[in-house]
Amino acid sequence: MIADVSGMGNCRGTEDGAQLSSVLYPSCRRESYEAIYGVRNGPGSCSSIGVKSGGGFRGTQEQTAPVKPEGDWRGTLDAGVAKLDLILHVVRKNDTLTATLDSPDQGATGLAVDAITVSDKSLRFGMKSLGADFEGVFSSDGSQIEGTFRQQGQRFPLTLKRVGGNDSQGSLTLQKVDVGGHSLNLLIGGQGSPAVVFEGGFGAGIASWSTVQKEVAAFARTVSYDRAGLGQSELGPKPRSAKQIATELHTALEKAGVKPPYVLVGHSFGGIYVRVFAERYPKEVAGMVLLDPSQESFNDWLKKNQPARLKDAHAQIARAPEGVRAEDAATDASYEEARAAMAPPGILVILLTATEDETMPADARRVWIEKHKKWIATVPGAKHIVVEKTGHFIQAQQPKRVIDTIRQTLSQIR
Repeated sequence: MIADVSGMGNCRGTEDGAQLSSVLYPSCRRESYEAIYGVRNGPGSCSSIGVKSGGGFRGTQEQTAPVKPEGDWRGTLDAGVAKLDLILHVVRKNDTLTATLDSPDQGATGLAVDAITVSDKSLRFGMKSLGADFEGVFSSDGSQIEGTFRQQGQRFPLTLKRVGGNDSQGSLTLQKVDVGGHSLNLLIGGQGSPAVVFEGGFGAGIASWSTVQKEVAAFARTVSYDRAGLGQSELGPKPRSAKQIATELHTALEKAGVKPPYVLVGHSFGGIYVRVFAERYPKEVAGMVLLDPSQESFNDWLKKNQPARLKDAHAQIARAPEGVRAEDAATDASYEEARAAMAPPGILVILLTATEDETMPADARRVWIEKHKKWIATVPGAKHIVVEKTGHFIQAQQPKRVIDTIRQTLSQIR
């Protein structure tokens, strides 16, 4: 299972959940998980869908011209909210073509292509599980296919270019890493130190950073990942508290060869996770950027003032996938671990607070902002930025602001 296009998907954490601006995913709906007022993003905020990965299905082939479709084809799909790299893998076996599709920015590999048809001038493939298809025309030299990607009534221009053996294009690369009996799915790209490590909110992972990671990778080494039980990562041991998650992330970074120091970027409940990571590995963390982070003191306020809403949200999450339920079961423990965690002395900490969120009543949002102000005041030298006219998913609604903040953080550290 993989999450929607940006973890918050086309819902973007706010008002436009009814629109389908993402691709590769047929549906997006707001869940009552958001009743916890941004403490959690919900399972990807937009519901995840079951997409079988692995080998493609046998297709038909009608090729009569010398153009050979076998190999890898890469293109960038402009989906509005995000630009997504897509890679089509075409294989011929026993005179039959098969294909799979990767969407690295969303942490997805091996998406099944049901049928692929090639003629002397064109290539077409369909993906029933996503309600999508592509049809394009080969260039005269056979080096690219210019066409249209369609999904549920929407049309997106897409040009696929043949990828040569040495053509990496500095792209982000998916990597599976064993962290002690189970593997995590990492998306890695870029060069430089410190490395920027992205931590998604509750139930979110790689896909929640599709609007910013590629841009940050242009000036820094970057890593995003799916926590155990999310996306294409395997389930891990319980409890799934912040300490366990921090330990697994540290192991994954070490095994993937991503060396410290790190700048940790955490969104929503991911802010809790990165604070605990920094406390456990203080010598390896150079800075933290917190995007509208969850706060243990706000959770205290919710328990006292909005217990019914918390109860309803837990009831909704009880129907979520196992990986999401496991994180939910450990949220109180994670809050307590964050409460005890102190930011390492001397590191740069920047907190961005959103001012708008239709899922949160005005009185709760005021408390949310106030808790941010009180916490950041306890961190020497920290900076608090209130981002006007944006909702909880700042990285989706104002990606440039997030990218610039990360760039400035690195510039001050280097």
